[in-house]
Amino acid sequence: MISNWGLFALAIIVFINMIFIASLAVLLFIINKKLDEGLNKAAPLLERATETLGKVEQTTALLQERVEQVLDKTTELVDHVSERVDTTTAIAEEAITEPLIGAASLMAAVNRGLRTYSERTSTKGDGTNGG
Repeated sequence: MISNWGLFALAIIVFINMIFIASLAVLLFIINKKLDEGLNKAAPLLERATETLGKVEQTTALLQERVEQVLDKTTELVDHVSERVDTTTAIAEEAITEPLIGAASLMAAVNRGLRTYSERTSTKGDGTNGG
C-alpha cells in the first residue's frame, strides 16, 4: 500500500496539475478574447480596404478606357498626317520634277540647235562649198 507521504505527494502533484490546467484554460480564454478584439478591429479596416480596392479597380478600368481612346485618336492623327505628308511629297515632286524635265528638254534642244548651227556654219565658213 501507499504510505501517507506518498498519498500526500500524489495529492500535491494532482493539485499542481489542476492549477496548471486551470492556468492554461484561463490563458486560452484571454487569448481567444484578444483575438476576437483584434478581429473586430480588423474587420472595418478590411472592409475599407476592399472598398478602396474596388474603387481603384473602377478607376483603373476608366483610365484604361481613356488611354485606349487617346491611343486610337493618336493613331488616327498619325495616319492622317502621314497621308498628308505623302500627298505633299507627291505634289512637291510633281511641281519640281516637271519643270526640271522641261528645262532639261529645252537645254537639250538648245544644245542640239547650237551644235547644228555650229556644224552648218563651220561647213559654210571654210570656203570649200560656196563661191
